[in-house]
Amino acid sequence: MSAATLLILDDDRRFAEATGEFARQIGLDPYPVTTLGEAMRMASRQRFDCALVDIGLPDGCGLELLAEPRLASTRKIVMSGDASLATWAGRSVPGTLGVLTKPFRFSAFRELLARTFPSPASPGSLLGRSPAMRAVVDELEAVASSRFPVLIHGESGTGKELAARLIHDRSARGGRFIAVNCAALSAELLASQLFGHRRGSFTGAVEHEEGLVAQSDGGTLFLDELAEAPPTVQAALLRFLESGEVLALGARSPKRVDARVVAATNVDPRRAIDEGRLRADLYFRVAGYEVRMPPLRERPDDIEVIAQAILDDLNREYGTARRFAPGAFDTVRGDRWRGNVRELRQRVQRAWLGGGEALVLDGPAQERPRETRDPRTLDDIEREAILDALIASDGDRAMAAARLGISTRTIYNKLARYRADAPDDPLHAAQ
Repeated sequence: MSAATLLILDDDRRFAEATGEFARQIGLDPYPVTTLGEAMRMASRQRFDCALVDIGLPDGCGLELLAEPRLASTRKIVMSGDASLATWAGRSVPGTLGVLTKPFRFSAFRELLARTFPSPASPGSLLGRSPAMRAVVDELEAVASSRFPVLIHGESGTGKELAARLIHDRSARGGRFIAVNCAALSAELLASQLFGHRRGSFTGAVEHEEGLVAQSDGGTLFLDELAEAPPTVQAALLRFLESGEVLALGARSPKRVDARVVAATNVDPRRAIDEGRLRADLYFRVAGYEVRMPPLRERPDDIEVIAQAILDDLNREYGTARRFAPGAFDTVRGDRWRGNVRELRQRVQRAWLGGGEALVLDGPAQERPRETRDPRTLDDIEREAILDALIASDGDRAMAAARLGISTRTIYNKLARYRADAPDDPLHAAQ
């Protein structure tokens, strides 16, 4: 199967070429150009699956290209340095996949592309060359073409949601992929979120709201942490799986919904049944096909592959060229990896933020030896806490501030002060 084609139009040649290289690395066939005229000529010669187009150009407006009949079936991503202009253009152009405000992170670009062009080589996909992982991917692709409900189980961080997305992406279903964390809400809120409600059905229900089950009509509903769902919600899900109908809170008649259910749990489902956390009848309904995700310690050959993908992603996003030193993985090969790929990502991020061009992975943070007497100042401890929060939040400053219980403004002020005090500090990469 040939790679999907991507037309990139931006008058900044370096940006266009860097974006093209990023697209190539995630499995697309890019065609970067810098003028509207070049793009028009290229569009006249061949068909493109997707186009990333800047609106403001020296020789015209990118909207002229997007309005071309030859691009009628092309998925379009609009970009501009003006957020309001990009949003307006995105709403005006048929077939728009999304909008990006420059400068933007390549991770945001990748997320838009993944909606239409899922790539098995992208960092957001299941990675691994081990026999265990290849067997799992074969299973997922085999079951994707069926209509069976699927139950995926495995430890936290083994990629259960990525597996569910792969099933959806490889299926013929054209609807949305909707994920619900069953452990995140109370019974009442979860029932309302899943099944919807009518106005006046409970205090605060001021308008009708369609539930996530109905929104996944024609697509896939992913129920994460199914064993943590309250008993009343498990009973309602069982009724939906048996009847294919959903009844919103306060509604008089049910609605028929064609949604494929993929569920996940981080414990063995039979153990969850024995402990009374998962209904046996729901298990037999949702486990039309069952997939176990192997933990990272069972597939040590995949550690370097996944770590390299994470490092490549960081290098692309922040414009660095860091690499792993020879023997970078020697001290971690026998680790238990309790957090699986999430823990591996955290360790790679910590090594990357530690500076230097050649990286070596450390052991788990809690297992690092510490001096009997801590020589750090209060400022050092504060800075480390901010660094840890940024790593845990994938660089999202608002989320990091929430974790620390401080305001987002305080985070910005602290980062600005660190930049002024030490311009070469690796913490600036998180900014």
